[in-house]
Amino acid sequence: MGRMGSSPRARWRPRGAGIRPLVVAHRGLVGPAPENTLESIRAAIAAGADAAEVDVRRDRGGRLILAHDPLPVASGAVDPSRLPGGAPEPVALADALALARGRLGLNLEVKEAGLAAEVAAAISDLSSPQEILVSSFLESEIENLAHVLPECPTGLVRGALGVTGRRLPGVVRQALACGATHLVIERHRARDRVLDGAGDSGLEVLVWTVNQPRQLRRFLHDDRISGVITDHARQALKLRAEG
Repeated sequence: MGRMGSSPRARWRPRGAGIRPLVVAHRGLVGPAPENTLESIRAAIAAGADAAEVDVRRDRGGRLILAHDPLPVASGAVDPSRLPGGAPEPVALADALALARGRLGLNLEVKEAGLAAEVAAAISDLSSPQEILVSSFLESEIENLAHVLPECPTGLVRGALGVTGRRLPGVVRQALACGATHLVIERHRARDRVLDGAGDSGLEVLVWTVNQPRQLRRFLHDDRISGVITDHARQALKLRAEG
């Protein structure tokens, strides 16, 4: 059952992140390193980002890994030569959590159904739940995570358009109904009505993926926004510092 009208449970508080909005490196700091890798997480730490957004799936062996797209397979196993971004081997979620612990917040976007309990267990073993935001397009994963690890912040992810081309209705209502503490919205959806509605409902808002300087300035100086997910974390940090 959903949690319409319930009060938010937890807030995302990466250690050392004292300035808002948070600057979140999209899939880690990509460019110096392939996306969703330990190297991209290290690069985000070195750049001074507040957090990194990474994607979580399960590999064919049942291990939780970092990967945005379903993994290509050859002869029933992962084919490293076909992995995106040049990564030689998918990174285990446990290794990413261990690397980031106490140094960088993580936004774990759950890409597949049925992972919430294992993601919660990994967080409990390896990190402070308040340093991790678990997000997903899948309401069921948010509801399950809220049940098994209520102290961990959660975010419902929504894009600008539905698959039919019509705008998705009631994103604030949807986030509240599944028990999310955050609304993670594509930048074109970050309009006054949504931002005001989220704030009035007690939801924090993150906006993705914001790369243009004009858009970065707008969102980094909007008090209604808690975090900006960007491919250009260094530039975002500079613009935020400029005030």
